[in-house]
Amino acid sequence: MTLRNLKHMAIAWLLALLTLNTSPALADASASTPVSASGTAANPYVSQGETAAGNARAIDKITAMFSSIMDTAVSASQSIQQESDKFASGLAVITIVLAAVRFGATKDPVMAWVALFEELGILGIFASIYVGFASWAPNFYKWFVSMSNDIGGANMTSALSIMGSAAGQVFDSAVQAWSGIGFKLTMIPDVVIATIPLFFAWALLSVTSIIFVFFINIGQLQFAAGVVMGQIAFALGFSSFTRGYFKSWLDYMVSAGMYIVVAAILMRLVTHNMVNAVQDAAQLGLTTAGAAAQVFDLAFFVFLVSFEIPKIAGMFGGGANASGAIIGKIAKTATGGLV
Repeated sequence: MTLRNLKHMAIAWLLALLTLNTSPALADASASTPVSASGTAANPYVSQGETAAGNARAIDKITAMFSSIMDTAVSASQSIQQESDKFASGLAVITIVLAAVRFGATKDPVMAWVALFEELGILGIFASIYVGFASWAPNFYKWFVSMSNDIGGANMTSALSIMGSAAGQVFDSAVQAWSGIGFKLTMIPDVVIATIPLFFAWALLSVTSIIFVFFINIGQLQFAAGVVMGQIAFALGFSSFTRGYFKSWLDYMVSAGMYIVVAAILMRLVTHNMVNAVQDAAQLGLTTAGAAAQVFDLAFFVFLVSFEIPKIAGMFGGGANASGAIIGKIAKTATGGLV
């Protein structure tokens, strides 16, 4: 695009704004238009707290999409029970036969009985969980959820809604700043410059809350995928020769369950302090340049921290790895390669 075209576009834009400012019909219409029932005196199209409520509803909807995924995974695991039963019965027979052979071949009677009880005891543990897998698997994930609630001090959905509420508060402050200019065209550049940090902070806080929800639910989805193959994994644990496959599966399940726990830890260590800082800045007036810059810096920091959830969740081996490749690419493009 040439410089002449840019000049023509700028002149056309200014003429359109002047026409809008001097149009009597539009001025009369704007003066006579009543305030919307869903709006406020500051802005007839945006109610106070409406954005925060929308963020909370979005988080609730996303959470509801995965509410029954564990029960579905258990039902799916039952469809391959015939295959897992083959593994379980065959490996159980092999384990019992080998235990009996070792018992008869051991000269020391004490060691013979110890080895026999140890082998049969481990087999019994795996067999008991295998039989009651349908009730054990959902409770296994509920244990991670309970731990995250204890760490975060509240349900994770409520905790993430707090971040969405802070984002809504920032957006309301930006709307309030714009609502005061009316048709004063000379104030538009000043208001744009003053509210740019607020709009970016709102966007970052909203996206960060979605990233937290994304990793939590991706971890739950990975856990559910492990539940589908869980009975086969426990069947492979019947024998010491194939027990390594069960250990790999358990490592995967623990890492997947740790996503919601790590999200709660980060919420407790970082995000709550950030929300408190946003509230402190709100007391100074978020429409001020200093408070806007403070909120933007805090929001950007929490945005970067959210990408550490997969790395921290692998603290016990990293069997599951929700890399979030799509979000990572978007973030890398948006931040110029910082993420």
